[in-house]
Amino acid sequence: MELLIKLLGIAGLGLMLQDFTPYITLTKKLKLSDKPFRCTLCATYWFSAPPLITIYGLEGIAYAGFSALVAELIDKKLWN
Repeated sequence: MELLIKLLGIAGLGLMLQDFTPYITLTKKLKLSDKPFRCTLCATYWFSAPPLITIYGLEGIAYAGFSALVAELIDKKLWN
């Protein structure tokens, strides 16, 4: 249960990052591509994968994927 709450928290942070004005300004200023930096699914995966792999080993890859998928589903539900 604790892991689920952590993964939902990571998904929420990944989702909020996509609407964080300084982050949007920085990605535009640095002329970074939309993928993976402005895509909720991609950005959440790549921002969560390194710490989760460090903590959980290879299972962290699956955990990062789960948190990215949840972030994308929340994003779709909120804005569509």
